[in-house]
Amino acid sequence: MSNRPANPARRAPRQRADLVTGAAASLPLAPRRRHVLFGLSAAVLGGLGAGLSACERRAPLALHGVDISGAPYGQHWRLQDQTGAERSPADFRGLIQLFYFGFTQCPDICPATLGHLRQTLTLLGPAANEVRVLFVTVDGQTDRPAVLQEYLKPFGAAFIGLTGSDSALQDVAKDFRVYARRKEGGAGFEHAGFVYAFDRSNRPRVLYGPDATPQAMADDIRLLLKDKGSAIA
Repeated sequence: MSNRPANPARRAPRQRADLVTGAAASLPLAPRRRHVLFGLSAAVLGGLGAGLSACERRAPLALHGVDISGAPYGQHWRLQDQTGAERSPADFRGLIQLFYFGFTQCPDICPATLGHLRQTLTLLGPAANEVRVLFVTVDGQTDRPAVLQEYLKPFGAAFIGLTGSDSALQDVAKDFRVYARRKEGGAGFEHAGFVYAFDRSNRPRVLYGPDATPQAMADDIRLLLKDKGSAIA
């Protein structure tokens, strides 16, 4: 590895990582929502900058979302899909993956976000065949495979529901640095409302807040599909 001083362009990934906290903290919250969207705190992302070593950095893409390349999210999980089959990251290798955490009884944000993701796939046209939306429930007690199957049916075959035991889901949320907590009294959940885009090599690349548009996400996915750095290793 060269001992030459790094130029400003090579420090860009760390700067983008720092923006994750600011972007999440400043996202607009719609009034009277029945569950709270929590921004990702500096503590949650504390290890992100350290993970972006000089050896891992690549030329940045012109993304609409926040570049999180090099973040250690979502590398170790094993859950059931809506058919009851066991799934892991290896099952989606070679595909762009869009992760979203929510629950089927969510009254507003979850169906709205899933609707935006369906619009994103529509905008992609034939390229949508290379994308999967992974809806990870935060309510494993209610959202069993059959419930997820019925809930996701209107969105299409590209939408995969993932569930498991409470401990398994807590581990996945921790792996993604996702905040999720049952409300007092058990009526619903408070959870973060972000979409994580992973490339075809199962690496986290882009983070989207609730204000991301389907067109912006579709544009970024096209870049990831063309990016040599996201090709299967």
